[in-house]
Amino acid sequence: MRLLSSLRVAPALAGCAAYLVLAALLAWPALQPRAAPAAGSAPVSGFSGARAFAHVNALAQAPRPVGSDANAAARAYLVAQIRALGLEPEIQTETVQASSVNMMAHVSITLAEVHNVLVRKPGVVRRHGAAGASQRHHERDAVLIAARYDSGKDTLGAADGALSAAAMLEALRVLQAGPPIDNDLLFVFTDGDGAEALGTRGLVQSHPWARRARVALRFDNPGNRGPLQLIDASHADGFSMDAWARLGSGAASGNAFMAALYQALPQRAAGDTLAASGASVLQFATTGGPLGDAYGNVFGGPGHDIPQRLSRTTLQQEGDAMLALLRHFGNAALPSSPAPAVRGQVFFTVPVLGTLHYPLALAWPLALLATLLTALACHRAVRRQGIAGTDIVHGAFGFLFMAALAVFLTFLCRDAMAGLRARYDVGVLVADDGVRWQLLAFLSMPAALFLLLQRRMQARLTAAVTALGAIVVANLFLLLCCRFAPGASYVLAWPLLAAQAAWLVPASRRVQAWPPRWVRTARVALPAAAALPALALILPAAYEGIAYLSPQWLVVPCVLLCFAPALCGPLLAELDARLRAGAPLLAGPLLAGPLLLGSAACIGMAYAASPAWPALPAPNKLLYLKDALTWRAFWLHPPQALDAWTKQVFPTSRAPLPMPYTFAGGSPLWQAAAPRIDAIAYPCLTIEKDQRPGALRHVEFLLRSKNGAPELTLTLIGADTLRSSVNGRLLTDRRHRGWKMTLHGMGERELRFAFDLLGDPAFTVYVQEHIPGLPMRYLPARAADLPALLPQTGTTVAADILAFRGQ
Repeated sequence: MRLLSSLRVAPALAGCAAYLVLAALLAWPALQPRAAPAAGSAPVSGFSGARAFAHVNALAQAPRPVGSDANAAARAYLVAQIRALGLEPEIQTETVQASSVNMMAHVSITLAEVHNVLVRKPGVVRRHGAAGASQRHHERDAVLIAARYDSGKDTLGAADGALSAAAMLEALRVLQAGPPIDNDLLFVFTDGDGAEALGTRGLVQSHPWARRARVALRFDNPGNRGPLQLIDASHADGFSMDAWARLGSGAASGNAFMAALYQALPQRAAGDTLAASGASVLQFATTGGPLGDAYGNVFGGPGHDIPQRLSRTTLQQEGDAMLALLRHFGNAALPSSPAPAVRGQVFFTVPVLGTLHYPLALAWPLALLATLLTALACHRAVRRQGIAGTDIVHGAFGFLFMAALAVFLTFLCRDAMAGLRARYDVGVLVADDGVRWQLLAFLSMPAALFLLLQRRMQARLTAAVTALGAIVVANLFLLLCCRFAPGASYVLAWPLLAAQAAWLVPASRRVQAWPPRWVRTARVALPAAAALPALALILPAAYEGIAYLSPQWLVVPCVLLCFAPALCGPLLAELDARLRAGAPLLAGPLLAGPLLLGSAACIGMAYAASPAWPALPAPNKLLYLKDALTWRAFWLHPPQALDAWTKQVFPTSRAPLPMPYTFAGGSPLWQAAAPRIDAIAYPCLTIEKDQRPGALRHVEFLLRSKNGAPELTLTLIGADTLRSSVNGRLLTDRRHRGWKMTLHGMGERELRFAFDLLGDPAFTVYVQEHIPGLPMRYLPARAADLPALLPQTGTTVAADILAFRGQ
């Protein structure tokens, strides 16, 4: 009898093993960390990473905020390099305005004079017919490529600012030396393209090139290593996506799920702004590798974005991808711009099949189809299988409870191992293998916990009810995803449709009429085939989500990892039932046991890794303040631990203290007296009008920076503004409870501000001039064993206030 039992179990074990091996072979390539291709020796006629890196070094000599001397020097370098190629660049100077309002009705306005560098690589239009050839060059459709050359005020901007600009310079050199291109290629090096995309705004609003572009390629780099990724195709059409998919992984990777997570990246603003021109926009970025930490509103910026940390391989790959895309679109027949209604693409990569994409407009039809199939599955379960509707509701709530409990237990495990967090932060900085082990640990842990909970729920509510409850919840999540992040809907849509097919097909009358042996085979084969989309789509999305969000924020990846085994529930239940008779020890922990053991082993490997914090140059966080109100000067520092050098600057300070009279109630700062330097002028302020017409108060004052500060900030506290303007330019025309403005690149010009205020309140206007760098000769010498400071970091501020009394 034992022999016969073993013979009956052997085929089941063999089938399970074969399927698990196949699933692993399909899932493992998708979970491999993507790396940029190895940099080879580029031929003279190809993209040279070495030449591009020389451009990076030249541009990233110092921080290059808008309006600064370093910004002008970087612009002059670009112009000189372009002219050396035999092309004549154009400088577009534009005053650009952007504003935002928060939930408290506080408005924040940015006004900047930006200087974009533009150059056209003319095409010859050899193959597009007589109509295209008869057009004048300034009217023909063109391909536009854009990247920023500026940086933040506390960073060298080697990756986020210099990398893509350098790659564009080198790509332009290669194209200029190569055969002619059919279409015009428009190269735009934008200025002021931080969170508000000021340079791109100026291009789209005022320059005719924006209307010529039919395809726009945007490159940014919030990371300094790893592969180039397509981070936004929400404004792309099928023509441009087909080209990207044909170029393959050598050009770029990416998927719409990660594009939804990258929605919060400040670099995304430039791509969204470019779409207003009518072009089909593909936005690329390198997201691997941290650039540093932000330190607040007064002191800020990524400090680790230096040329020494920039991956040469990443630079080479970005340049190769850039060149391949430009050559393809430069020689393609460009279609007319499609209607906005058909814009946007869902895109993802499937092992073996490669890159797939379809219009974003199909997200809702797929979700509605899934909803109809869910309703049909529930109807058949109630009518034909005798399952009560209340049981399906219990199954849905049971799934939510199991997922919440699995996520909670995963968070408890993470918090119980506090030492992993520091190892992760250092490991990410130095690209240590311990990071990957941590990611794999938190990838397997919630899935294993959910599998254990799911098995207990199947024992109580039956596998059919558990599976139907998971399908219902997945359908609800899919509808929510279509509402808030339609590009990411593919992660649930296709696994859900496959799970519904695996549920409906075996229960159909035609299948039930098959021979019993075929029916038994279908009960395993169909769920097994339906599980493959979950492995191919959900697991990679969860892994990339953990890698991007880090193990510090696990909710979205953990929920995805619960959906994967839930949608594979019928398959797991069938395998469990077939193994239970002959091999009960293998039935329960078939997957959960190995996953838990693997998670523990990965945690052990993560602890075994001991990355050391590298010695990197750091931004100077000191601030020199010359304050007109107190007629004094101060050294200031953010409320962080002081090193041996800054302790010499603040020898008597015991704790950070607020400076409300200067920074409008900002955070506490370390403070120490500083010499008052006459060469640094106070803001020149003159009140010109203070009138009270009726229930309003009209105020005008004149501001001029004798220092020619590249950045000015004004904050109005104590009054509701109804209307504001500067030099006749309207800034706001509605009521706001708070008002703040930042100006860039105004130089020493006179700025006349006018406000209409509600009532007759007493209010204050805080004015600050921000100048890059510090008067270092008044600071103590820095010890040689301390990390070097980034050049031209630290800020000099000249401040004053205008205090207006009420009646």
